[in-house]
Order: sequence, then structure tokens, then C-alpha cells
Amino acid sequence: MAGNRAPDYVSIEQARNMPGLRVAFTVGVPGPWGVAARAMLDFKGIDYVAVPQEPGGANAALKDWTGQTSAPVIMYEEDRIRSLWSEKIVLLDQLKPDPPLIPVDEDQRMEMFGLCHEICGDDGLGWSLRLLMMSAQRRAQDTEFSSIRSKYSSPVEDEHPRLRVNRIVDALGRKLESQAKKGRRYFVGESVSAVDFYWAAFSNVFRQMSAEQCEMPDYYVALCAAVPSHLDKTPAPILFEHRDHVVGKYFRTPIAF
Repeated sequence: MAGNRAPDYVSIEQARNMPGLRVAFTVGVPGPWGVAARAMLDFKGIDYVAVPQEPGGANAALKDWTGQTSAPVIMYEEDRIRSLWSEKIVLLDQLKPDPPLIPVDEDQRMEMFGLCHEICGDDGLGWSLRLLMMSAQRRAQDTEFSSIRSKYSSPVEDEHPRLRVNRIVDALGRKLESQAKKGRRYFVGESVSAVDFYWAAFSNVFRQMSAEQCEMPDYYVALCAAVPSHLDKTPAPILFEHRDHVVGKYFRTPIAF
């Protein structure tokens, strides 16, 4: 889909008094969690008000509202805050069941949540990539993101997240290849689900989309450029064939924040 642009951000102070769905996105950065969240909102046709989260900033107003400073985070009416990836997709399907992000079939539902966790959850793909990026910045004594590094510290050594990244990417490739042998395009069943949106968003870290597809600041491009050096082998081509199909069919481009 075409016609995307950066959100029309509303100040947090103003948004707190507004009804409906409010979503915090990181300004200027196509972080994969935010890219997927916005694409899923567009896919389901759910209206929302966007509020800003500043990368590396104190984000005091956001913390006062949500109890934390990260993005994306969803605020719905006076309901509880949704900051976890799993809470967001459940809420979106509750607000508008059709088209679904979560398979109706229980076995497929469990399979999808397992795959999503390996991409989005603690000790998953995204967290492991972030640890590797922060480690590289630490070695380079890069102070620009010191506040971000402190938020995502971990007791594990660099070899652990490196192994996790390699194993997860390999498993995702094998899963898509298995699905393709059954004549299926998507990770679970025969229809697009949340895991397809999440992989499409995270794939940008491994092989960057074109500028026409996704706008990225220079420092984010530099962060992503270091990722392939941690891979033991080139990711399966089907992973990017899948990305191109999902982005082309379900995302509004160019992706911009």
C-alpha cells in the first residue's frame, strides 16, 4: 500500500485528555516493534492518536502517564497501559476482530504466539540484536545512546545473543520453507497473522528496505549495517521474499516516523 507518512503527533499532555486509542511511537526511528504496531493498526483499520517518544530522551511526560519510557505503547480510554507486544495484538483483535491478527484455530494460535515470542520477546531476536548493537557502541565508546544501553543491560556475554540471533533466523527460514512446500505464503496456516508483520518489520535490520519503502536516519542505518557480521551464514532468501510480499501488500509505504 502507498501513501504513508510520519504520524501527526499530538503532545502527550493533550492526548491524555482525549478519548479512544493513543499510541506512542519513537520519533524519526523505524524501530521494528513500532513499525509492526503501526502496520497492524493500518491493516485492521483502527483509528488512533499518535504521541511522541523521543529516542534517548528522558520522556518524563510519557513515564508519568504510562509508568515507563519506551515505545510503542498503547493507551486505550482509561484501560490499563499496553507496553508488551503480546498485549497489543490481543487488544487490537478485541477492538476489531476482523481481519484477525491472531488465528482462530487454537493450535495455530499457540504456534503464532510462540513464533512471535522468539522474534519479539525477552531473549528473542529483537532483544538479542539490541544487546549486540549496544555492545558494539560500548566498545566504540559511543555516548549518544548511553541511556538506551542502561535500559537494556543483560548479564549474558555477547556470544549468547549472537547464537540466539543465528538460531532464530535459521529456524524462521526453515519454517517458511516448510510452509512453502504446502503452498502457503505465511508463517502460520494460510493467512497473514501478527508474526508475519513482526518478521517483516525486523527483517529490515538484516537487509534494509529501499529508501522508497522505509525512511531511516543515518545512525540507524549504521547500527543495522553491523548486524550481518554476527551471522554465521546468509539468511534464507525466502525470509526476504516473504518480507517483500507482506510489506507490499499490507504496509503503507514509505514507512516513516
